[in-house]
Amino acid sequence: MGRDRKERLAAFNLLSGALGLILATTPWMLDEVLEPLAVWSAVFGGALVMRLGFSAAMSFRAWKAWGQAVVGSWLLAGPWLLQWGGLSKMTFAHVVVGFAVVAIAAAGIRTGKAVPMSSHDGPPRAAQPC
Repeated sequence: MGRDRKERLAAFNLLSGALGLILATTPWMLDEVLEPLAVWSAVFGGALVMRLGFSAAMSFRAWKAWGQAVVGSWLLAGPWLLQWGGLSKMTFAHVVVGFAVVAIAAAGIRTGKAVPMSSHDGPPRAAQPC
């Protein structure tokens, strides 16, 4: 993968991590902390996006992009699966962040496919840092 592509991908993953941080704080920023499922979805979903995004920015691995795609998909569907879609601000935040994370993950997956996979692209091992 060319240096320019790596830097661009790292920048997108940093953006993904920042979006996760923003999502994790939205219940308090939007003053919608009365629905516990919405708060938990925002905090844990945001934390996962933040962790995967910042980690992928430092060292890209295909499994991290796939993880971002799964979490982003959850964020997109979560308001309706957990039946709190009536909270318009929280639903909007989940959908916007979820869509952006899925798009960033898709770009990472597509970019990763253009390069032969290394032995480091497998699933993480329990005792090794990401």
